[in-house]
Amino acid sequence: MIAVQFVFTIDTEADDQWSHGRPLATRNVACWEALQEVCRRHGVPATYLVTSEIIRDAHAQTLLHTWTAAGEAEVGAHLHPWTTEPFGDTPGLRANDEIHAFPSQLPSDLLRAKLETLTFQIESTFGRRPRSFRAGRFGLDARAASLLTELGYVVDSSVTPQVDWRATTGMPGGTGGPDFSAHSSAPFLIAGSGEPSLLEIPVTIAVTGCLSRHSAMLRRLVSSGRVRPFLERLSGHSVPPQPVWLRPVPGADLRVLQRLWETCRQAELPVAVMILHSSELLPEGNPYWTTPQAVTHLLGLLDGFFHFLERQAIPCRTLTAAAAALAPSRGSLPTLRL
Repeated sequence: MIAVQFVFTIDTEADDQWSHGRPLATRNVACWEALQEVCRRHGVPATYLVTSEIIRDAHAQTLLHTWTAAGEAEVGAHLHPWTTEPFGDTPGLRANDEIHAFPSQLPSDLLRAKLETLTFQIESTFGRRPRSFRAGRFGLDARAASLLTELGYVVDSSVTPQVDWRATTGMPGGTGGPDFSAHSSAPFLIAGSGEPSLLEIPVTIAVTGCLSRHSAMLRRLVSSGRVRPFLERLSGHSVPPQPVWLRPVPGADLRVLQRLWETCRQAELPVAVMILHSSELLPEGNPYWTTPQAVTHLLGLLDGFFHFLERQAIPCRTLTAAAAALAPSRGSLPTLRL
């Protein structure tokens, strides 16, 4: 059985971007060192996928320069259309607009301009062109994938397996975000993305538990919560909604994360990707961990999970390093359309 690589990614952005249109602030940067210390303790290199407002923050620049120079972190790109220039003068295209457009909804010329801007901002600030990417709101499409290859990116991590974003509000009159419901968490090459093809390493999302793994109806029941109390009494432990994201959220205790990891191992998934938002480290900067005590719990949960990986000698890599480790097997990866 192959060893699963672990990649820890951080969508590194302004405070509370769930509240659209609020004044942009980057107070969460002051909370990063506590997270980086947890990563350092267990030898987990972090991939900071940064937005334009973070790139402009002097403290963020200092921290990321230090950590990348020490080999403890990677800086990749994270496109929020509402914070990266240029902007338009219509609803959804303005700076810090209350409407958060999916990148996949942007006109092609504007999408290109924003990706070029963000790439140049990172390269000019950190002295190295970014090689890894995640679209804001997971809004990746084939156009963006082709542009990323053109700009020198080698790996993306925007696909959220088994999730359909089409009903999620974006641009007025639009159809929402992309539909990833047919994708799994396994890496693939993106069809039509140029040469060499852009590698997709999805966010890890999978069904856990033998009942819900084999029945779509049971998955819906477990997700709705109607049968979860019964299953929890039967099993003696919490049963999370299905499918489960490799993401620390309230209610996802260490056993939930370990169970998901075991699912990945049994499926021989070559890479597992965890996601976190930098603003989750600031109590008033997110809707999940809203008190100092809750953030302390979040850091403790990560510490426990990273310790679990360390005990098993799991290889932990940045997103670009994981892509490099997959290079010998590129020929056997499927080529799929977005």
